[in-house]
Amino acid sequence: MRRLLTFAMLAALALPAASAARIQGATDGTLSVRDARGTITISGRGGVIGSFARGSVTINDPVDGDGTGPVVTGDDWSKDRNDTTTTWGGTKVRFRIIGGSFRIVVKGRGVNLSLVGKGNVTLAGAGTGDDGSYSVNGGDYLALPGFPFVFPLSSTSP
Repeated sequence: MRRLLTFAMLAALALPAASAARIQGATDGTLSVRDARGTITISGRGGVIGSFARGSVTINDPVDGDGTGPVVTGDDWSKDRNDTTTTWGGTKVRFRIIGGSFRIVVKGRGVNLSLVGKGNVTLAGAGTGDDGSYSVNGGDYLALPGFPFVFPLSSTSP
């Protein structure tokens, strides 16, 4: 009887949390970028994990405490732009921001990143003809365009 009561209590607590997570994540889209050269800009809400071989990342986290905040490792230098924006640069840099709203601008080569969330994305290859590739919502990988390509990211993005 005691086990049944414990199980019922756990189920009662877990169901609202699972329901809330499902509702919030239902419109999230995904973006994967592989070995890119150029500039990637993301203004959205969700989570980003990425790295680059050489370049810089500027992260604006406008709402303190609505997620993990930016975590950057391997940077050679950093510069605070204002209270909510910092730029990090160097070689073999890794970065992430999970939860909440943010704006990220990655400029460099050897850029790899994964985004789960929704917002606006701009992809702009360097125009070398081999600027890497990207995939939206698990679709086929396409060549990064050599011009600024802007699109909204959500679960319904093509």
